[in-house]
Amino acid sequence: MLFSPLDDALLVPPGICGLAQADLAHDLMRRHRDCRAERCAWKQVAYRTLVQLGRIEPPNSSSRERAHRHGIEFPYRSDVYGVRERTEATAETFQQVLDGLKALANDMSPNDSRDR
Repeated sequence: MLFSPLDDALLVPPGICGLAQADLAHDLMRRHRDCRAERCAWKQVAYRTLVQLGRIEPPNSSSRERAHRHGIEFPYRSDVYGVRERTEATAETFQQVLDGLKALANDMSPNDSRDR
């Protein structure tokens, strides 16, 4: 069996799919208002979607830098946020979130009778 050079190539999909909707991302941001984007996969995906759609612009400085500039003490302990240990979102978690968003986008077609 012959293999082409592309058999081992890594393909990187675009940042978000063409079906992504800003309204859905805004709704997710509202639902996860109390979450920290560093710890909530849903909020991370919604935030990145809004950035890529040009709806929001990420800050030039970190939360810690902005707090320091305004003379506000930045909380550094995880118990301040009610989390005992740092949790990292896995690739599987991101894939589940993206699959869920894709299903929502596919269910909300322009001819959807629920919108009438």
